[in-house]
Amino acid sequence: MHSLIQLSIAVLLLPLLSFVILIFFNRRLPRRGDFIGVGILGTTFGLSAYIFWTVIVQHYDPAFRVAWDFTWIDFGNVPGVGPLVIKMGIVIDNLTAIMLAMVTLISFLVHLYSTGYMKGDKHYGRFFAYLGIFTFSMLGIVLADNLFAIYIFWELVGLSSYLLIGFFFEKESAADAQKKAFLANRVGDIGMWLGILILYSQFHTFSYHEIFGHLAAGEFGMSHAWLTAAGILLFMGCVGKSAQFPLHVWLPDAMEGPTPVSALIHAATMVAAGVYFVARIFVLLTPEALYVISFVGAFTAFMAATIAITQHDIKRVLAYSTVSQLGYMVLGLGVGAYSAAIFHLVTHAFFKACLFLGSGAIIHAMHHEQDMRWMGGLRKNMPWTFVTFSIATLALAGLPLSSGFMSKDAILAGAIGFAQAEGGGIYYLVPFLGFISALMTAFYMGRQIWLVFFGESRTHLKPADPDNHHAAHAHEDAHEGEHHGVHEVAWNMRLPLVILAALSIFVVYSPDPLDGGKGWFMHMIQTPETVVGETALAEPALHMEAGESVAAGEGHEAVLGHGDAHTFADPRQAEIGHLSHAAHNQAIMISSIMVALGIALALVFYVFRIIDPDRTARAIRPLYLLSFNKWYWDEIYNATVIKGSVGIARLLSWFDANIVDGVVNGVATLTRKVAFASGNFDRYAVDGMVNFTAFFVNTSGAFMKKLQTGKVQTYVVMVILALFGYFVYYFTQLVY
Repeated sequence: MHSLIQLSIAVLLLPLLSFVILIFFNRRLPRRGDFIGVGILGTTFGLSAYIFWTVIVQHYDPAFRVAWDFTWIDFGNVPGVGPLVIKMGIVIDNLTAIMLAMVTLISFLVHLYSTGYMKGDKHYGRFFAYLGIFTFSMLGIVLADNLFAIYIFWELVGLSSYLLIGFFFEKESAADAQKKAFLANRVGDIGMWLGILILYSQFHTFSYHEIFGHLAAGEFGMSHAWLTAAGILLFMGCVGKSAQFPLHVWLPDAMEGPTPVSALIHAATMVAAGVYFVARIFVLLTPEALYVISFVGAFTAFMAATIAITQHDIKRVLAYSTVSQLGYMVLGLGVGAYSAAIFHLVTHAFFKACLFLGSGAIIHAMHHEQDMRWMGGLRKNMPWTFVTFSIATLALAGLPLSSGFMSKDAILAGAIGFAQAEGGGIYYLVPFLGFISALMTAFYMGRQIWLVFFGESRTHLKPADPDNHHAAHAHEDAHEGEHHGVHEVAWNMRLPLVILAALSIFVVYSPDPLDGGKGWFMHMIQTPETVVGETALAEPALHMEAGESVAAGEGHEAVLGHGDAHTFADPRQAEIGHLSHAAHNQAIMISSIMVALGIALALVFYVFRIIDPDRTARAIRPLYLLSFNKWYWDEIYNATVIKGSVGIARLLSWFDANIVDGVVNGVATLTRKVAFASGNFDRYAVDGMVNFTAFFVNTSGAFMKKLQTGKVQTYVVMVILALFGYFVYYFTQLVY
């Protein structure tokens, strides 16, 4: 077995080991075993970093691939299906290596951060156990080499998120949030499973590589429409996990979980899974499926940004920014900017984890206060948090010299190229929504920075809530206009912020922030050739250099090097790529203008107060309420889907009670009456005849018994009487 495969198996199983140890034995361990969780995840990151170094630095080959699989279940020859064999396996390529390093680093930092943030919680040990199973589930998605395996880990991610979002299960809001997340994702997962079944029914394999090979060779019988449907159904899994419209409603409520969980969900695990999955299946997506994906992503980015600009909760602003940024990634995949989308997935993971952990530090220091209206002036008390939070904010807003500037502008350049390649028209809506979203992102992040860190403390302005101990306490202690007891967090919460902020700077990915995609990352994550394009599966030109590929068999590995891919000319993708490259400078210019306008608006509204935000909100109250109430999606779903489901359930209940049960009860009543009549007939007719016969026999027997006295004299008398009667009868007949 290849050493990288062995290391990847260890990377996968170590977090599972952490879960098993802590879920059963945390109460028997010092510090509830947190050192075990942190230590195991630190080791996991070390192994992942070695895999990253080996694959990315030493080999530096965009087409590097190592695969290993084995037969998991063999059902034999199933009637109507044929041979049914399910394999499990691992694949390591550049995308896997980068994702492993990203997921394990953020998970390790979240573990370390949680030792400070969650200290004193009564379920402290169980929290670290749940972090372990969450990390294990996401690593399984990253390493899986087939659709069936990824679906198993996909559902484990759903279970893990359910446990962590509802970690404070005593709170009704947390319990509601975990159910909302679980049910919303089940809708997307049903579509994903149907897409998997469509592909399996055609190719009789779950393996990515084998499916791509069959498609490239033209070995499929389904129509183009069926393949499009399969792609869109698979994308539904991403719509659920990566919170795209219309299943986006669960992610903002997921902040009900502990803040470290929010960082893990929003950065490296659950929401990253959907984008990663679409990247894995990218080569089987038809142009029509990509159209759907691009428009869904563009609309999601725009819609979520419009909601974030009016929210007061510091975590809710970041939650909707996550939905918006995920929309950018999905948009990027839809327009064919594959490398840029994955690039943004990675950069976003680091700066969004920094922002959520930074918000956790603020909430921790503010005695669980999350409303930005009652903050202000924290840069004096929390300088480390202020600097790291600001760096991550610049990356999210897409300012130059930040990682977000490079990845987001690459997506927007791809969107321009896509619109031009499609002939303009409605397709220009995709880049337009992307640029408008960039403006709003800069605005709401500028608003957040000002409200939290600048100005004077506004804690004393918050109305006291007698039912809220923390709020009442803060209200009493803030008359001086300063935050009472607010100070910088400890080193174990500060160090993760510093590392994540450093990874949000452009030099990590390229020495030139204007390189136009020439950095190491964009080189290693190249767009795979699209299997289904406008060439309608024309004959592929297969490139397989001798000695570079070994077919993987049971229990064996395939070490696949450069050239082991099904490649052919796709004019559409080639044209989009060329136009996107040409539009790079244009995208940078427009995006920079949008970001500048967004920051300028934040200064006008919240710093210089040239325009009063409260008065503006009243002037445009319908639009403000639309944004503040999240486009009323929850209310719409409650009035349609939820009440509709309840109404259908009640209708079915009425039908069951009155129709089904009515028929059953009617049949039962009729049966009972028939049985009653039958019983009476049996009792009075049948039994009457039988009883009368018995009575007659019994009576006649008793009478005859009287005649049988056993005395000769009696018998002589009876004979004489009989003879006498006979003679009387005889002579009577003679007379007449």
